[in-house]
Amino acid sequence: MKKTHDTLPPEQTVSDLAHLAWCALMALRLAQQEGQAKSSLTIHTFLVRWLADAQRQHRFPRSVAADNDSLLRLGRQKGPAAGLEQRLEDLLNACSNPVSQPSDLLRLTQAIEYLKAQGWVNAAVSDEEWGSGSLYTEYAGVSALLVRKSELVRQFTEDGRLTGEIEFIVVGDGRVVAEVLSGKRFNCALRERHSGRGMLALLSSSDTFADTMDAEKKMKES
Repeated sequence: MKKTHDTLPPEQTVSDLAHLAWCALMALRLAQQEGQAKSSLTIHTFLVRWLADAQRQHRFPRSVAADNDSLLRLGRQKGPAAGLEQRLEDLLNACSNPVSQPSDLLRLTQAIEYLKAQGWVNAAVSDEEWGSGSLYTEYAGVSALLVRKSELVRQFTEDGRLTGEIEFIVVGDGRVVAEVLSGKRFNCALRERHSGRGMLALLSSSDTFADTMDAEKKMKES
């Protein structure tokens, strides 16, 4: 029997992320007022312990469980170099500050969080993993949206603007992903579609999503 997933609006997930970051930073500030967590190493140790406790005690909604786990794994793998305090501050700032025109990166993050709330898996993989041809097999049986880490770094500017095309591997119904991205005002195109899998291109052009899909349809009919 397949598991059912509660669908949360992106705004709710962003609010939950802001709450997670705020609680972690507030706990750190209180500890620092008591003379603890003053050096980069002790700050890192404090935040890793806090994230582990939050995960174990299920302090936050399921909508941010994956983010809690991601921060915790990053802290354990990279040590103080993970920069957890700065990451939490950036997360709080991005989620809390009202923006009339959200950056491309923030809109993509919101779209992915919405898909994750519906049961999709999202992963940023290395160039080696991308070219190995094994990703479809590895993620068989789940709905997944996969992208190369290097492409995210290369195509997004520091202020979160998308400058070029990014390709995603879609395991599952690509139309669901395209609809969510379109709802976040992205231009995208489904390519190389096969049964239960395919490629999706996130575009930086000014063409509307509808125009892109119409052009694809005309090419197939010609």
